[in-house]
Amino acid sequence: MKRFIITGIQMRNKGSQAMFLSLYYALKSIYKNCEVTAFAFKMDLPEQYSFEMLPYDDYTRFLFKYHLNDIPFATPILTHFVGKTKKNDKWDGMPQEMTAAIQAADAIFDASGYTLGSGWSKEGGRRLLDTVKTAKRYNTKIILMPQSFGPFDWGADDDADFIEEVKDVLVYATRIYAREQEGYECLKSLGLQNVELSADIVIREKFFPDASEIFLSHDAESTTYPAHGSVGFIVNENLFRIGDPDAVLDLYARMLDKLADDGENVYILTTSTADVDLVEGILAKTANREKFSLISGEYSSPELIDMIARFKYVVASRYHSVVFAYRNAVPAIILGWATKYSDLALHFGQQDYVFDIRSTDVERIIDQIEKMGANYQQESQRIRDRLEHIQATSVVQHAVAALEDWDFPVLMRAL
Repeated sequence: MKRFIITGIQMRNKGSQAMFLSLYYALKSIYKNCEVTAFAFKMDLPEQYSFEMLPYDDYTRFLFKYHLNDIPFATPILTHFVGKTKKNDKWDGMPQEMTAAIQAADAIFDASGYTLGSGWSKEGGRRLLDTVKTAKRYNTKIILMPQSFGPFDWGADDDADFIEEVKDVLVYATRIYAREQEGYECLKSLGLQNVELSADIVIREKFFPDASEIFLSHDAESTTYPAHGSVGFIVNENLFRIGDPDAVLDLYARMLDKLADDGENVYILTTSTADVDLVEGILAKTANREKFSLISGEYSSPELIDMIARFKYVVASRYHSVVFAYRNAVPAIILGWATKYSDLALHFGQQDYVFDIRSTDVERIIDQIEKMGANYQQESQRIRDRLEHIQATSVVQHAVAALEDWDFPVLMRAL
């Protein structure tokens, strides 16, 4: 029986959750009886899920980083002390169980979204490097599934040393899948030969589970769904950090007013709890807040995908909300700042609908809302055609072929 570990998971982050689910069920479809264990950075009540989750958090990462998990008597004592201090018993027996899981694993698949690049701190990047180092220590193969990388310009004196460390560590990975062209080029510039370019895994894999499949108990009637044919509006708190906060607030409000003036039935959907508090401030700037409906709650990624499928198009600022839309051939007007947004849209011929929040042309955005309202059906068909082509192959099957040293064209003919 094959045994795999998936790392880089934050279940409260719905994009991260969706990447994990796509990978988990793809592995299960290839190896029917395989055992897949999730090493989650943020657990989010693991007992509610239908799969095994272990806490790969700051404490257990610390143990593995400094090899403390290999000290038989010290680790249980330290874990007991930390549990008492934090008033949490979630780590009881976990270091030993996680060590055994890594030793028995045929491979580790990392499903991080973005940790290694100057958009985040070096500390965040080192978490990914530490995972690769742990795999190497136990002679366990590791594959980094589609995620963002780079740029590598933190502007610090130790940049060159850190970049050299990145190269030395990542060469161990069997495959590294870069999600964007920029990340691919950043990694290739280090001389790495194990890098491939791939769209996001949630886009690449055809199958995605229902909420009832991932929870041990699920109340479907508790989910609020938007009306079919309405327009979805999805905000992102990070835009207020990247762009000018007042300008972002005014832009969101003006876009909402434009949609209302066009007679659209608009639902503001919060896909992250971090965005909930922003909504009241945005609505306060609109001409008539009563024209807009709000869907807010702790929904799973399968539920969010089903909600977004009902929209005729969305105005979205969160990356995976756009991924969820494109999975359902739902067009999107995108407000972002990183290359991941433009690269994602380019896969579907939607680059004219992407806007950088750092240098917004408000009138052009308003014009594109007008254009989308008139052309969303044609754009939907364009996305559907591109999606069929993208999903003609599976990145997980490609990764497995590399892992097993199979001939990938032969594998695809067999499947």
